[in-house]
Amino acid sequence: MRLLLLAALLILSAPARADPATAALTPFLDAVAACAGRPDLTLAVVGVEPGQTALSREQAEEVRLAVESRLQASGRVRLAAAADVVRIKALREGTTGLSGAEAEAQIRQAFAGDASVFLVEPRRAGETAALRLQAITKSAACKATSEPLIVPIRVGAGVSDIDAVMEGAVRALQQAAPNARTIEVCPFVAEGGHSSCAGALTDRLVIALDAEARSANRILKGARLDVRRRPPGTACQGSAEGVLTASGRFRTERDGASYLELEFGREGAVLAPTGRRRIGIEGLGCDPTPRPFLDHLAASARTDGGRLAVSATAAPFARGQRLEMRIESKSRQNLYCWVVAPDETAFVALPVRGNAVSEAPLGPGDTRRYPRGYGLEEIVAAEPFENLFACFGVEGGLPPELEARWRAAAPGAGADAALLQPPDVLDLLERIRRTPGVTEASARIVVR
Repeated sequence: MRLLLLAALLILSAPARADPATAALTPFLDAVAACAGRPDLTLAVVGVEPGQTALSREQAEEVRLAVESRLQASGRVRLAAAADVVRIKALREGTTGLSGAEAEAQIRQAFAGDASVFLVEPRRAGETAALRLQAITKSAACKATSEPLIVPIRVGAGVSDIDAVMEGAVRALQQAAPNARTIEVCPFVAEGGHSSCAGALTDRLVIALDAEARSANRILKGARLDVRRRPPGTACQGSAEGVLTASGRFRTERDGASYLELEFGREGAVLAPTGRRRIGIEGLGCDPTPRPFLDHLAASARTDGGRLAVSATAAPFARGQRLEMRIESKSRQNLYCWVVAPDETAFVALPVRGNAVSEAPLGPGDTRRYPRGYGLEEIVAAEPFENLFACFGVEGGLPPELEARWRAAAPGAGADAALLQPPDVLDLLERIRRTPGVTEASARIVVR
């Protein structure tokens, strides 16, 4: 029994073996302590640089937390809340409220410590990240850099942050074409069809370029950068000598993985290509599914609570049958309807110029049938086809410029509607959908 008790005491009293990952930080912490002039340290782990592209935001946060855990496990470090200021501010504002001075004091306190620790030169390899820790003292008089650390990644391995990819591409462009003055942003193209994510990615690229245009470096140098959006459906090429273009492609694989490619061009030369990069689209708020044009048009419609409804009186219509659409309104709104074909062409159906009924707004609970409810000639199905009858509802009507464009293509005074080509269709669609308060509804016209 005494032998067993003695063995147990020896086991309990034996020094714990240090975690190799934590022990690897000892030279680094010794160097930081020498910089700070004290053995017990308070460190603010800031994290990776915002512009890096090796890690997504989620991965960067996971790596930062892993480094914090290793520092704490050393028993030599207290952590300041440098990277958690936003969380603290949100918590205090949601409970006690914060004055500007209080918020400023908390931010200073969050960065208080002997040194700030940055995660530098991150490199990703499969499900791990290699990086170095670099500590800089408060006075910036001394710094210490660790040997490379290997940290496991469990969040979205191999996925790049969208904004980081965009910002990296813009920086590469600045290096490749420092004298660029004008950039035309072409809409992203979704491979295999149409996707609302293509438009969301175009928006993110414009934001990244706008940030570069407003950068302090450009302002101080007087190096103006004009960022323009090309209308959808138009050829992506510079409209004048020296004008750069930005073009991108978006693709979603069967396994749900999403990819983007982005490149800048000038007079036929490719500048700063990103290559094919896998991205996480969770924060985009878009549907990555590639669809045929009519399906995409219906799926991406701004239905806005069902204030407008459109349906076909038959599905499908038979040859020789009269075509008719039912339109129902739940609020007062002006109506703009068109018939859109799979090849992205369209013609305006409503309103009809000179037709008072079609130009008058619908009221709450109003129901009307097209075409006979507007006193228009009946339409008889002849050859098989499939189109989309789509309507926009806008209280008070479209803005004057859009109203004029729409009416210019509308039928009236014995004239047929003009056939709108894809660039006009896509441009009108994008502009009308940006109109405040617009609602949409659509239905298929199928003739068999």
